[in-house]
Amino acid sequence: MQDFNRLVKQYWQFVFLVIVAIVLFTIVSATGGDSKQPGSSYSIAPNGYGAWYQMMLDRGVKIQRWEQSFPQLAAVPGYEQGVTLLQVNSQIQPLQLSTTQQEWVKQGNTLIVLGVSAPAGDIPFQTDIDSPQGAIRIETTRRFKSDLIIAGLPIDQPSEAILSDRSGKVLDRFNLGKGRVEIATTPHLAANAYQDFQPNYELLAKLVTENRQRIIVDEFIHGYRNRAATSDPKTGDVLEYLARTPLIIVCLNIGLVMLVLIWQQNWRFGKIIIPKLPEIENSEAYIKALGGVLRQANSSEFAIQNIGKNQQLAWQQKLGLGSDQLVEAEAVIAAWENQIKLPTDDLRFVLSSRTQARRLNPKELNIWLNKIQAVSIQIQ
Repeated sequence: MQDFNRLVKQYWQFVFLVIVAIVLFTIVSATGGDSKQPGSSYSIAPNGYGAWYQMMLDRGVKIQRWEQSFPQLAAVPGYEQGVTLLQVNSQIQPLQLSTTQQEWVKQGNTLIVLGVSAPAGDIPFQTDIDSPQGAIRIETTRRFKSDLIIAGLPIDQPSEAILSDRSGKVLDRFNLGKGRVEIATTPHLAANAYQDFQPNYELLAKLVTENRQRIIVDEFIHGYRNRAATSDPKTGDVLEYLARTPLIIVCLNIGLVMLVLIWQQNWRFGKIIIPKLPEIENSEAYIKALGGVLRQANSSEFAIQNIGKNQQLAWQQKLGLGSDQLVEAEAVIAAWENQIKLPTDDLRFVLSSRTQARRLNPKELNIWLNKIQAVSIQIQ
């Protein structure tokens, strides 16, 4: 029964950790995102356009996301003309219109591109520019110049400034055939971070609605793909998902799974090995314990009497005096002089200390033990 309860407890712990891992993964995925997420209407990050897109929906504006390539857009019946396409670049890049894009615009369509490269000037990074919608917050030092050549547009094509200051143009408009191209130096004109700056949202809303055309937000450039347009639905979804998934998300997932498994099972790649405790020698433990007690009590007499007695019996046996009982110290010294023929100073000191009732301090006791060791070495 105890094992069953333990298994149930581990099971619920595992379920709890899996739920925590899923929540963390969802948070990281939503806030971290892919490198193409900035500018996406799906993104709720500060550099995304989710709030502006939701504002347009709340107003009843007919706006839709487009998740196919531009050539596919130009080939769809009903999208040849009368369309406003909004593209928000994930990062600043030059405007390079393809022949297909130019022809599509000339038919009467509008192409709005936010985040087009322009020269940076020696001006404040943050400025507020007046407009009919109110003060527009701009955070960039990039401005379009009058002599700027945009790839894909005629060199001598005149432009009309939509938003500008003394340093140059932030929003510029080019007429091309029956349609027009509108470009901005900043990709963050109506990003989520600018929700407190309503004029920014209103300006972009005016740009996409003033022609009363079908409004499309390009999400294909942010990595989103229409599943119906996938050539191989069996492999396209999986491969595209893996290709769009940031490496840090994959590593985080693997790390969370490993932590869950290690914590739930409480082992590392195998069963727990409990180290065996060293076997305790009872005699050694008794001697150490007794020595500790004697040292705390400073009872050197007990040690001198017992150690001295045992050592003298051992020496008597080697000198041929017997080991049954102790003999007089002078008899041991005489046998030493006759057989060993070495100085008897250390031997006399040891034997005399045993017969004295004086307590030795730690230093004197240490000297006495050293002399015992010296005598034992000589008598071998």
